[in-house]
Amino acid sequence: MHAHHDRSRPATPLSEPILVRGDSRVSLSGPELRGLPAEDRTVTVACASGTRHTATWTGVPVLDLFADAGLDDETTHLVVESADGYRVCIDVYAAFDAVVAYARDGTPIREEHDYETRFIAPDVDGSRTVKGVRAVEARALDPATDPESLEDIFKKP
Repeated sequence: MHAHHDRSRPATPLSEPILVRGDSRVSLSGPELRGLPAEDRTVTVACASGTRHTATWTGVPVLDLFADAGLDDETTHLVVESADGYRVCIDVYAAFDAVVAYARDGTPIREEHDYETRFIAPDVDGSRTVKGVRAVEARALDPATDPESLEDIFKKP
């Protein structure tokens, strides 16, 4: 589900900016992130524990984060990293429907969890949804490069 979000709740600023690396580097503060067009995604997340939950996540489409940083036509993957170093490498096509969410079911994420943002995509496994997003980097990987070699998934997601 794609819907533009009505931001009737007051914005909660992020405690740390999100670094976006494309053709250039851009650091987005909470107000800057909230100033970008937001959309809702209703996604069922299948956690590593086996539990599943469906929620409506509100945030900025991941590809829109690159409006000022630039996204090269050769980009094949996005590396998404959390504040604690948890890092996944996602095929750019899987990221087309992804958002960096700051609200879940209309409530700011930070009101219910110890993180403020979450990378959410309909076709990405729950264990690969990054909590507390601190960086998103565009990469053009050589076909011989294993995307998993860029990951650090041994930290708790």
